[in-house]
Amino acid sequence: MHVIAIASYVICAAAFLAGAVLLAVSWRGQRTGVLLIVATLATVLWAMFLAYAEWKRTVPVNLILLAEVLRFGAWLVFVSALFGARSMSDPRRVWRIGVHALWIALALYCLWPMTALAKTAAMSLNISLPLVGILVLALIGVVFLEQIYRNVDPEQRWALKFLVIALGVLFAYDIFLYSYAVLYREFNLSAWAARGFIDAALVPLLLVAAARNPRWSLEVGVSRRVVFYSTSLLVVAVYLVATAIGGYYVRLYGGDWGSVAQITLICVALLFVLLIATSGQARARVRVILQKNFFSFRHDYREEWLRLTATLSAGDTELPLRAVRAVAQIMDSPAGALFLRDEDGQLVPEARWNMPIPAGLTVSATLPAIEWMRERQWIFNLDDPPPLDEARLSAPAELQALPRAWLLVPLVLEERLVGLVVVAQPRARRTFDWEDIDLLRAAGSQVAGTLAQAVNARRLAEARQFEGFNRLTAFLMHDLKNVAAQQSLLLQNAERHKRNPAFVDDMLTTVTNSVGRISRLLEQLRGGVTPATLGRVQLAVVIDKALVECQAQLPRPAYQPVAEKLWVRANPEQFATVLGHVLRNAQDAAQAHGHVTLTLKRVASEAVIEIEDDGAGMDEDFIRNRLFKPFFSTKESKGMGVGAYQAREYVRSLGGTVSVNSAPGQGTVFAIRLPLAGGEGNSNAADPLTAAS
Repeated sequence: MHVIAIASYVICAAAFLAGAVLLAVSWRGQRTGVLLIVATLATVLWAMFLAYAEWKRTVPVNLILLAEVLRFGAWLVFVSALFGARSMSDPRRVWRIGVHALWIALALYCLWPMTALAKTAAMSLNISLPLVGILVLALIGVVFLEQIYRNVDPEQRWALKFLVIALGVLFAYDIFLYSYAVLYREFNLSAWAARGFIDAALVPLLLVAAARNPRWSLEVGVSRRVVFYSTSLLVVAVYLVATAIGGYYVRLYGGDWGSVAQITLICVALLFVLLIATSGQARARVRVILQKNFFSFRHDYREEWLRLTATLSAGDTELPLRAVRAVAQIMDSPAGALFLRDEDGQLVPEARWNMPIPAGLTVSATLPAIEWMRERQWIFNLDDPPPLDEARLSAPAELQALPRAWLLVPLVLEERLVGLVVVAQPRARRTFDWEDIDLLRAAGSQVAGTLAQAVNARRLAEARQFEGFNRLTAFLMHDLKNVAAQQSLLLQNAERHKRNPAFVDDMLTTVTNSVGRISRLLEQLRGGVTPATLGRVQLAVVIDKALVECQAQLPRPAYQPVAEKLWVRANPEQFATVLGHVLRNAQDAAQAHGHVTLTLKRVASEAVIEIEDDGAGMDEDFIRNRLFKPFFSTKESKGMGVGAYQAREYVRSLGGTVSVNSAPGQGTVFAIRLPLAGGEGNSNAADPLTAAS
């Protein structure tokens, strides 16, 4: 092991020397680059000294510890320089000064036995103190690296990754080495011998990091969250080291009970750490201490706003409960309740979070205190006297009686009180000042806007449901109007032709057809009708059915069929109804003495149905902007305005197109184009749908 340790540190010195030469050749004149070169050369001298000490075996232990401290000091100077703190009020500068003071004090302590003062005072070196100090330095190095990597711009993490890995491994390995030494009062010889090889393997990573950062111009910021977690990590680490040292001495001087007492002490200490780490009150007290001593502003507004937005947009719970949590967590409160204003002007409880609310509790929104809150966005601190010391402006007694109620935060949107949030006492006692007031007012406006948006979205959804129902009703009324027109014509002609058997047969057929259509409409209104299936139908049969339904109105359409049989895919009942709508519109436009012509022809692979009338015609603007607009009609109270829209949408659902050619005073041509179905050339083929139609 003796020879292996010498070879290990010699190789380490050679690797870092080569790295220092490469860094010096590529140096760009930056101060941070100089510190990296100095730290690398310090590691070279450190490794050479340890190799020499391993070879001679006569070097005093205080000089070995001094070399360790100086090596750590060089790397900590480089790492702390990456923060780039420029202001004396910057907490990062305080940390740097404290760390440098620590390693310098340790170095002087290791030099103490070499001075004449130590001989005069007859004081010897206590090896435990430098071991614990070096362990703390290694812990601080890991914390610094974690802060740098977490707070550097995401674009610079790629360049900083290998430096963090290399120095992280260097510090972490020394934490393991010195933790063992502190616990057992001796070094692990295998770990000590292997350290040179491990450190030498880190040189390529440092060189890659230097190549990626030629100027070492890093923009590092420190957030409150990082300060909190880094401080907690450091405190826990120091606590565990102290516990381990105490356990060692208990075992050393405890006699027969030493081992049992050591295990018991360590387990109890770990249990205490877990209890503290999971305590919300302990975390709150740490945050208060850090805010008072390390930051000029109490709140990190960026973090608070991001957390508020994340809480409101999360989908884990209902929005009112998320609103309570969003406001309460700003003040580190564990409970709260939300009251929303209803249509009667009462504030009613909408959600509660860890706060019981009496049944039936309501508060009038017209109380002077509530109006004062709305007008001035006033936040009531229930521990303080009422505004202007006026009793009438006191917070409602019902809200003051809630368990641990502390603050009343108004939710105001455009000078309208949406509601208020009752915030419970925080986990750790704290003052309530202007920073809290400004932040809560801004958060209250944000929460009010979110709640109002949710209410409007719910009302819009209800309005859309009614709109859909009204649109369905309009389509049904349009069809019922046509059925009623047929029945009216029958009644008009019944007295004159009631003894004509042919008329009676036609009347029965028309009534049967009307009853069937009304029954289908009722089923559709109840939602029990199934979607119509599409099949191959012969266009001539559908057209004949539509013409029969329109024969009662003048002018009667003239039909010009095609010689061949044309087949399309459609539902015969729906297509006949749609075609009847178009024919009746043409009859209405042509009036009683006009002419309506229906022409069926084939163009390539499409069937074309043209319905022409000699009515008043339409201009281009009307066709483009109003003809196919639902619920717009030119027939005043006689029309529903859905016929043309329904025809176009149904034809489109069949893969066809609708076009209109018209001009004022020249009549209108309404053309429907449908793709022909397969097998349309087989004129003798039987089709069950055709027979049914």
